Amino acid sequence: MVAYDTAQALLTATLHDLLPERVESLAPLQACGHVLAEGVQARTPRPDADISAMDGYAFRVGEMEQAGALGLPVQGYVAAGTRPEPLAPGVACEILTGARIPQGADAVVARERTARVGDHIALAEGVGARTGMNIRWAGEEFAAGQCLLEPGTVLDWRHVPLLLDQGRTAVQVYSPLRVSVLANGAEFACQAEDGRTELNTHMLEAMLRSATVQITRQTSASDSADELEQALRHCVEQADVVVTTGGISVGQTDHVLPVLQRMGATCLFRRVSMRPGKPMTVMKLGRTVVFCLPGNPGAAALCAQLFVVPFLVALSGRAPAMQASIPVMGISQFAYRSLPDATCFLPVSAEWDGEQARFSLVPSVGASDIQCLTRAGGIMRVDAGHAVQVGDRVGMLAFSGLGL
Repeated sequence: MVAYDTAQALLTATLHDLLPERVESLAPLQACGHVLAEGVQARTPRPDADISAMDGYAFRVGEMEQAGALGLPVQGYVAAGTRPEPLAPGVACEILTGARIPQGADAVVARERTARVGDHIALAEGVGARTGMNIRWAGEEFAAGQCLLEPGTVLDWRHVPLLLDQGRTAVQVYSPLRVSVLANGAEFACQAEDGRTELNTHMLEAMLRSATVQITRQTSASDSADELEQALRHCVEQADVVVTTGGISVGQTDHVLPVLQRMGATCLFRRVSMRPGKPMTVMKLGRTVVFCLPGNPGAAALCAQLFVVPFLVALSGRAPAMQASIPVMGISQFAYRSLPDATCFLPVSAEWDGEQARFSLVPSVGASDIQCLTRAGGIMRVDAGHAVQVGDRVGMLAFSGLGL
């Protein structure tokens, strides 16, 4: 058995040998939800030229000030998408938003802030002009060569215009991880005398699936070690990561760990000093990591949140290493003393008093309780031998999924 923090450290060390390898090229729109496998540098500055920030008139500030109330004659019209001629001395030109600033002009004033005098325009009463007014200078958003996106960025709608603006018709992204989730047990067979509805693989798929993770579910509805081995081999052949639930205790029908060892798997750690989730085990078969979760849904959900989700986030390329969730800080509304030899994780709900969160313990009947999951917003960690008192400042690890 290992301590909880030791288990996390062992998983983190394993990641170095399992960085994502498969890369594919996708158009920006299709790449949304995927993890960027390359850095993206600006090919051109943005804007790529000095452009007008509004509809109005472009001119030289010194000439407009000298003209005073008489204003400057209007000569020319510049729209977006055209390349204007240089601005002649002593004139203004009409210009639209997004149009290039004519060479020589150094300010733009909005149409509604000018006064038309025949074929001249002057500044309206009380309106001043300054050099650079309403001009978006070339490169003010970013310069050519500047890093725009780092590898590991999860692409979404915000990145699409940025990529297209830089002429990127395709980007390199990591191919989705393949994760196989396997439940086992004769109680799941259709003909079982006292059958049970299989819950865990459905719950885990809902928690883990995303654009970066493809899930397949399988149930070995038998207590046969040979049938379980066949199912496990199928999972390993088609997946980068395998997640099993149940069958890891010491009962006569708990075959998962012996079968994996028979297949040649090595043990990263066996059991964790935590509650719930003590049976949690991780094996490695070649390059495939096998998470062996407890069979009770509450314990399986907790172990998936604490171990599987952060592991997949890192393995998918979204983070350089396993990263613990940042807890939501607040005040405990209850007292609790942890076991002397185990890190305890408690289901809690949060109520907000202004900007202050207050956490309440969600009643639970044990590791099989699924209703308490719907009432909790996350879990509170209490280290072995520690106590929490009413009014203590504590943290809640909010429930999360890979799609969030």
